[in-house]
Amino acid sequence: MIKIGITGIIGSGKSVVSSVFRILHIAVYNADYRAKVLMNQDPDIQNEIKSEFGEESYNDSGLNTSYIASVIFNDESKRKIINSIVHPRVKQDFLDWSNQQSTEICAIESALIYEANFSDILDYIIKVDATIDVLTKRIIKRDKISKEEAESRINSQSFNLDEKYKANFTINNDEQNSLIIQCMEIIKKIQTNG
Repeated sequence: MIKIGITGIIGSGKSVVSSVFRILHIAVYNADYRAKVLMNQDPDIQNEIKSEFGEESYNDSGLNTSYIASVIFNDESKRKIINSIVHPRVKQDFLDWSNQQSTEICAIESALIYEANFSDILDYIIKVDATIDVLTKRIIKRDKISKEEAESRINSQSFNLDEKYKANFTINNDEQNSLIIQCMEIIKKIQTNG
């Protein structure tokens, strides 16, 4: 089984690329979604989060996301604590999930491929990229926020995988290039290389 990571910053189009991969019969694991499921369903994770962040970490609806966000937003040490609880569980969940797939290739979609140490279990990493202008417009439209808020979110996540990390492939999702063709070409190269 070939494992691919799909990464990029907010608004880059990771989810759109994942949708194209699914159309191309590649199973895709959504790390953000699964992290939320695990935080709401895994009693061990819940107990660790409550131990670190207090009983108010959960309410009748499950994880108290607004409380957790307020705690970790401005405190890097708190963010690292929650990541140290959740990321290893998501990584193992992905490995368990990938072992159940019948496709030749599977993928994980995550903005935190490197930060969560998923890169060490992946054969290839694809960076989804777009211009700042395109990113800003997408985030404004999707999240219904101001230009300043969109730019702030982009700046808080800004990273250059080409310099900071090694991506095997880059998909330019700037509405100028065909996303489907780029995905098909990458899959063909991966299948050829194994």
